[in-house]
Amino acid sequence: MQQFSSLDRYASRRPSFFANTLFLISIMVLYPIAGVVLFSLVGGGHQPSSALLHPARGMLPLLRMVQSVGQILVLALPVLLLAALHTGKKNPFSPESLAFLGIRRSIDFGAVAFAVSGIFLLQPLLYTLAALQDIYVWPSLGTAGAEVIRQRDVMNSFIKELALVRTVPEFLSVAFVLAFTPAVCEELFFRGYIQQNYTRSMSAGGAVFLTGFVFAFFHLSAANLLPLALLGWYIGYIYSETGNIAVSFFIHLTNNLAALLLLLFDGDGDSVMISRPESLVNTPWWWLVVAGSLFLFVMVILRFSAALSSRQESL
Repeated sequence: MQQFSSLDRYASRRPSFFANTLFLISIMVLYPIAGVVLFSLVGGGHQPSSALLHPARGMLPLLRMVQSVGQILVLALPVLLLAALHTGKKNPFSPESLAFLGIRRSIDFGAVAFAVSGIFLLQPLLYTLAALQDIYVWPSLGTAGAEVIRQRDVMNSFIKELALVRTVPEFLSVAFVLAFTPAVCEELFFRGYIQQNYTRSMSAGGAVFLTGFVFAFFHLSAANLLPLALLGWYIGYIYSETGNIAVSFFIHLTNNLAALLLLLFDGDGDSVMISRPESLVNTPWWWLVVAGSLFLFVMVILRFSAALSSRQESL
């Protein structure tokens, strides 16, 4: 895996493992608090907290704005400022600061194409893991498992309301809030800053594993913890191999857009895939789909690695 040797001159300014972890925990604690504060300030302080999870139609634009602004202020802005501190540059958008976060001038669109193909091929496995948890894990945990499902359903209901669209401009607004902004801000935070700094405190593989886990935990969904961790590990692996945050951004954006479109086309939740997962995972043909997609995923990863190696040898 690439070790980002071009950044070795910043060794004296690298945070320790514990400092990086403390920063990560602080942001993860601050993020939900910042959302509530922003909602209260923008809404004039007259909105009950329940309005966050059960918004009226007229409150949706406000909630969408708070969602985007919160991610920019709490996730993206701090790492831009810290990157400038690491590189000793006053301008957070200097070439050195941007390079520290993996922001490159050139983008290998061949690598992007392979990486995005991989995220599509992972979807059957991610869905199957979530479905198996619903069928076997959460029911076996009794009251605790029922609470996990309840919290997941509340969050899904909230996201579905945020994603409610009636016009093309409104769809573009929702895509910006729920797909584009999280892809930019979360990649800057998790891959650009956290994973890069963890790579300086441990092996590249360990940094990918740990960052992927905290990426999943950040989304505060016990029901989706394992699928989100696998998603985070895949994106982290791609970033570790390319050192270019644009590639991981496109993966993240594609995944978000696919989830948004599935949510919109599902309508009232009558989709068999969503409402009755056991009807799929208990059928032999579905496991053929999963096996086939995983085989193709491995082929894509091998081709991706070969393409990167060829490109690096030609430089």
